[in-house]
Amino acid sequence: KTTARRAFTLVELLVVIAIIGILVGLLLPAVQQAREAARRMQCVNNLKQQALALHMFHDSYRRFPSAHQMGIAWYTTYKRPNPPGGFTTGSSYPAEGPFWSWMMRIAPYLEQTALYNSADMRGVSAAWPWWQKFPATAGIFANKDIISPICPTFVCPSDPRGGVKWTDGVDEAALTSYLGVAGTNSYQESPKGGGQDGMLYVNSGVKMGMVSDGTSNTVVVGERPPSSTLEYGWQWAGSGEGPASFGAADVVLGVHERITSSPTTFNAPDYFRPGLVKDPTDAHRLHFWSLHSGGGNWAMVDGSVRFLTYSATSVQNQTLGTFNTLEAMATRSGGEVFQVPD
Repeated sequence: KTTARRAFTLVELLVVIAIIGILVGLLLPAVQQAREAARRMQCVNNLKQQALALHMFHDSYRRFPSAHQMGIAWYTTYKRPNPPGGFTTGSSYPAEGPFWSWMMRIAPYLEQTALYNSADMRGVSAAWPWWQKFPATAGIFANKDIISPICPTFVCPSDPRGGVKWTDGVDEAALTSYLGVAGTNSYQESPKGGGQDGMLYVNSGVKMGMVSDGTSNTVVVGERPPSSTLEYGWQWAGSGEGPASFGAADVVLGVHERITSSPTTFNAPDYFRPGLVKDPTDAHRLHFWSLHSGGGNWAMVDGSVRFLTYSATSVQNQTLGTFNTLEAMATRSGGEVFQVPD
């Protein structure tokens, strides 16, 4: 007796394949959204760790760290305070070393004590950060730049470039997705006292008691991925944009940052808005932005983290002295009244 062999027809097979394709097409966006949600939560955790480390630094030194430190008469006559630790005796060097970023200052509180101890932060007797090397006995980092190791806490997991470093073929520098908030901008200028009115700026030594606007209302760290050319956004040290070398766009940034070429010449300020990774002219280096959809994460002085949409600022408010929500949140003692947008 002969029986027919059961099998799918070609039409049935094609229908099944089509159904599977449709299901995959429907599920893929959901999977991508779930992955981005996880990356965004990791970014929040990174900022929480940074905020906690800043608090621990404050507990130890009774002040928050400077964005970086430099001599009072170096390069230009731009206005800046004296470094909080003073100067090395008989020199113009900051006693705590020049150009080390706030990220290096809090490194011991982020399980980076070995790196911190490898850095020579003395005043005039120490080389500047980008000239310092690990000793030949440092294992995998032998003779490498002190500023080259990557701390994952300073890298947003949504950045497709991951652990990319700046390099000129010889030297290397680790990059960061987060910059300290200098306030309105990085320079002292009028009106409203003008700039350096936030938490972290050149030679700053802000104390908790100076935050009269409220620690839950004041931002201290925000997102700004490394610039497209990787020239801006170094983790452990940096001099920053322009001749002032105030660290702007490198380790710190104002929410209304301004490009300057002299103490009296300032271009229109930039503002919190979407940016692009593919940006060969580095047009997006002077404003906060993130790789998350619709806005970015911000660490507050009290240690909390908020996601702010780009509606927290606007292109219309580009005049110095005007206020939007984010500018109000960036000042430590401006006394502004604002409401965080949904």
